[in-house]
Amino acid sequence: MTKTSLVIVMATIMVVGVLGTNLVSDADALKSKNGASKSTDICGSMLCSDYPGDKEAFDANWSEAFFSSPRTVTNANSNDHSDSHSTSKIVPSSHNADQEFPAQLDAFIHKFELDKISADEALEGIKEIHDAYVKARINTNIIDGVGEKFSLYKKGIFDASTAVEAIHLTAEPQNVDPEYQGALDEVIHKFELDKISADEALEGIKEAHYGFVDLYITSDIIEAVEGKIALIDSGKLSGAEAVEAIHLTAEPQNVDPELASALDEVIHKFELDKISADEAMNGITDVYDGFVELTIISDIIEDVGEKIALYNSGKLEAADAVEAVHLTAEPQNVDPEFINAVEEYTYQLELNGISLNEAFEGITDVYDGFVGLTITSELIEDVGTQLAVYDSGRVSMEFTLEEIEEIIEEAERVAQESYSEGGIPEMKDLPPNTVDIPVGTGVPGCEVDDWCYMPSSLTAHVGDTITWINSDTLPHTVTSGNADVDIVGLDVPNGFDSGFMSADDRFEHTFGVAGFYDYYCQLHPWMIGSITVE
Repeated sequence: MTKTSLVIVMATIMVVGVLGTNLVSDADALKSKNGASKSTDICGSMLCSDYPGDKEAFDANWSEAFFSSPRTVTNANSNDHSDSHSTSKIVPSSHNADQEFPAQLDAFIHKFELDKISADEALEGIKEIHDAYVKARINTNIIDGVGEKFSLYKKGIFDASTAVEAIHLTAEPQNVDPEYQGALDEVIHKFELDKISADEALEGIKEAHYGFVDLYITSDIIEAVEGKIALIDSGKLSGAEAVEAIHLTAEPQNVDPELASALDEVIHKFELDKISADEAMNGITDVYDGFVELTIISDIIEDVGEKIALYNSGKLEAADAVEAVHLTAEPQNVDPEFINAVEEYTYQLELNGISLNEAFEGITDVYDGFVGLTITSELIEDVGTQLAVYDSGRVSMEFTLEEIEEIIEEAERVAQESYSEGGIPEMKDLPPNTVDIPVGTGVPGCEVDDWCYMPSSLTAHVGDTITWINSDTLPHTVTSGNADVDIVGLDVPNGFDSGFMSADDRFEHTFGVAGFYDYYCQLHPWMIGSITVE
């Protein structure tokens, strides 16, 4: 090949490379006819499989660069004068398409919302962006969904402003449920304030609901509400109950909290001995049936239903059933209550208040108690595994107890670290001479910024009574002395010891002698505080 021929070939390659997008388009058409694979696409003047980095690299190096380059458009008139101006090309990119595509659409949608452009103008801009992505063969569910809304507009099913709104919600699916819930809430709130009747509320709810349906916008929540509307139309739900059913269906995140609150109202009366266990179970059953009749369900509601069934079959006594329902409705409290119950025995063992056998028997009873209530968790199962290994005769009681203590300590650490991530908790607005034990003190760290007891230092007068409140989910003590001395608690002159304090427990001590009193938690010895009595 002569030097001149080589120059001609190189120039041809460069020109074909720059115009590669047209060739790629033609190649795709050819590919669809011949059934060829993706590797046979033409990238510039060669097969994509031969191009360094394959088709993706070619698109990055040639196609996207070509689209993004400003180009000069020249219009010549009959007098041979020319008018030149630059245009910027839309740059479609497959990288983060579902973020970049909606952002580009928003430029037009936002102008329309501000009345800066008409709906038709907004649709022209939106169409230009959508067409650019389609031409670049970039497809996602969002891009396809916007295309479907355009089709509905072209068919005359949507007018221009309706099409813009449908496209807006389609391009930002994460906003569909919040906007839908907000529309329903506007109606439901008026009903709750007695500004409209239940029938008027249901009419408003249907109007808001079908506003989304008519835009061909849907979601799991919208479909669930559609089911409730079908029950209303069939006469199976009506009035205030229907409004409540819609409310809970549209806000599924509130279902379990509302159930727990309704059950707590009954359970609290039982705990205060205001009603019997049987009366409590009747109340619990009424609450459960109320949610079921509204066709509102969740995993927790189903679990409560199972506990009620065990009570009705005689497998759980009334008081046990109330406790089982309580823990089932508040699963976040299962592990803290289990830990508290187990640590009460390990604490007494450390103080030589009970023997190893007694501690082991107590922990076994705690485990059996939770299992007997059909309450379980990963933590409870792990402890059960250790007890089963002991029952097999392969390990000693001492070893098993050590393993259980390690399991409990690890569960405490994980739980408390999640509480402590927020940094130093805010000081509660407490009465005078009151000390709070805040959430998150069960793992080392609170001592760094001195918030294991809040306040950690307190000044009082002779005759004053100091109150400590355990606001943590884990147990603690308030014990005279510190972990570095041999004499602690009641053995210290004028000393004090709260003993085992479960969550929400209080301890009071009246100081009759002036002096400096340091104290700590025997379960978590990094926790220290002091009282100065004048």
